[in-house]
Amino acid sequence: MTNRMITISLISIRQFVEWLMVLALVWPFTACSGGGDDEAGGSNMVSWKEGVNTVSSSAGSATLLISEQSWPGTTWRAEIVAGSEWLSFAKGTTQTEKEGTVAAALSARVIYLYYAANTSTEEREAMIRFTFEGQTPISLLLTQRAGNGGGSNPPSGGEDTPSTGLEWPELPTMTEQGNYFYTTHYTPVRDVSQGGQMISKRNFTLCYDKEKRAAWWVAYPLHSVYMGSTGRTEAWEYDPNIEKSWQPMLYSAYNNGGTWHRGHQLPSADRTATREMNAQTFYFSNMTPQNGTLNSNKWATLEGKVRNWACSDTLYVVTGAYWASTSNYTTDKSGNVCPTPTHYFKVVARTRKGDVREKGDRLGDYAASELQSIGFWVEHKPNSSVGEVSSWARSVQEIEQLTGFEFFPTLPAEVKTQKNAAQWGL
Repeated sequence: MTNRMITISLISIRQFVEWLMVLALVWPFTACSGGGDDEAGGSNMVSWKEGVNTVSSSAGSATLLISEQSWPGTTWRAEIVAGSEWLSFAKGTTQTEKEGTVAAALSARVIYLYYAANTSTEEREAMIRFTFEGQTPISLLLTQRAGNGGGSNPPSGGEDTPSTGLEWPELPTMTEQGNYFYTTHYTPVRDVSQGGQMISKRNFTLCYDKEKRAAWWVAYPLHSVYMGSTGRTEAWEYDPNIEKSWQPMLYSAYNNGGTWHRGHQLPSADRTATREMNAQTFYFSNMTPQNGTLNSNKWATLEGKVRNWACSDTLYVVTGAYWASTSNYTTDKSGNVCPTPTHYFKVVARTRKGDVREKGDRLGDYAASELQSIGFWVEHKPNSSVGEVSSWARSVQEIEQLTGFEFFPTLPAEVKTQKNAAQWGL
């Protein structure tokens, strides 16, 4: 009887050891998945926004989103465990770790990863590992396309920053100013040259003034890759890239909302290809207190005209607000003072034919005879007092003089003197 019990015990111990060995073999695979949805309990706690985890060869950023359904107050830690030589949690740094606590606000749940340009002819992968308190670690893969010679062409017209470091043509010259804060938002677009796969591209860049609680300008490309059937998301939210205390609280309208609309600088209707790119236009940083009658009428007419000027090449646009003084203002529902602009402007540039550009080319690579530009300048008054849209026409050069900003730095100087409204169908 005793010998039999000993035999059974030995068999049980051997089976237990074999089970542990199997578990040890399986564990690395169950704890490391490209999609981040492999572990029970932590399956959907973090994921790539819009499901996009493949990016172009150009420098840019990718976005992770912690789920709203994750347990509030849960602490988390993220680490770049592979690819740290080209990927970081902070732009221009080598930050490989990040920590936080799950919160309801979108700004607390969005995590940006900044990647350098891939100049090799091989694609590369990075791995980011998340550990939520009390949960099994979750690992996610980010793939960056190969550089020159590796099939990394961006979609037509929506080119990303070339790997040579050339700036996007729409970007005004950025100057150091104590109150200014520059940031770029990226968004998934469908790359038709790669079988319709979604990749990360720029959405817009802005020059934000923390004292005025608004942007001086918002610069963005306009092309069919940004247009689709998504409607207005009404996803009003703080800009996650900008300190919250600098922004107006605009979940509801400015005070005296009958007069002051939450006026988009980058129009919602210019970004309808995906829900995310449209939602980014509802960031509070993209708003100014704009007279409602102007916003809904002649300003909206100008926005529609600009959309119609999109072409097979990219139309480059800068929309801006100007404050000749800050004596007039409204407030948000939190009591933050929001100066009302004294003027609004737009400047646009494109090739004349609209279908001649190669991906990555600068506007300045073309002869002045192949390019056209125009600007618009309007005093911030009620709609009945501002005249017709065609009367707002100015040259880009004139608006540079009025605002002090330099627009389209690679555009030949003589093109900036154009202001032929008829050439643009006005």
